[in-house]
Amino acid sequence: MMFNHDDPNTWPVFKPLIIAHDVGRSHDRSTAVIGGLAPFEPTLVGVKECEELPQNQFGSARASALAAVDRRYDSEAVIIADLSNDASYADNLFETFGPRVIGLQIGRYGNGMEYERRPVKHTAMLVYQIGRNYLLEHLRAQIDSGQVRIVDTPNSRKAFHQLVRLETEMRDSGLVYRCPSGQHDDLGISLAMLVWAAQHLHLESWVNIANRARQPRRVRQAPSSSLGWT
Repeated sequence: MMFNHDDPNTWPVFKPLIIAHDVGRSHDRSTAVIGGLAPFEPTLVGVKECEELPQNQFGSARASALAAVDRRYDSEAVIIADLSNDASYADNLFETFGPRVIGLQIGRYGNGMEYERRPVKHTAMLVYQIGRNYLLEHLRAQIDSGQVRIVDTPNSRKAFHQLVRLETEMRDSGLVYRCPSGQHDDLGISLAMLVWAAQHLHLESWVNIANRARQPRRVRQAPSSSLGWT
């Protein structure tokens, strides 16, 4: 396939590859949006695939569905996962993907820079606090400035239409984005998560954590001894 600057399908790699995972509630679908930074332009974000995971899956089953997507990309992606509605899901994700997972707590406030180290198994996972409005405004600004390229697929169009249909309300605290009754915004939120992660100041640190996790452990050999030699 001939290289096209505006078509992430033709990019040889992403630097790095990122999977953004929005976790649906009972009536929403969990999603996986795949993309990352362009190898030739470090500020340009490409979105290669938007996927809705099967409904009514929870915990380890949902993590396994995400792992099937991850394997299509050689299990090398940094996983950005929404833990807003199910903090215990962090354990399932860590069991499946290890330290490659970065958590996101989406709420009313936060610029996505403050984080906590949330205990998982024998270690801790980085979980960042971000406001939903901040996340969506950041995506809008990056699209308006021409810093996002999205492969044209039915699901990417669906994500775009979810974002377009969001309703706005001006409150004392500022502009608020709301999902219309009976509608969904899961793909749109995952798209916003991916663009936020791809341009985050801590991205290099996340990649280093993921790379260390893939390195084989060295087997410590016992010191040599003259005992037993003849």
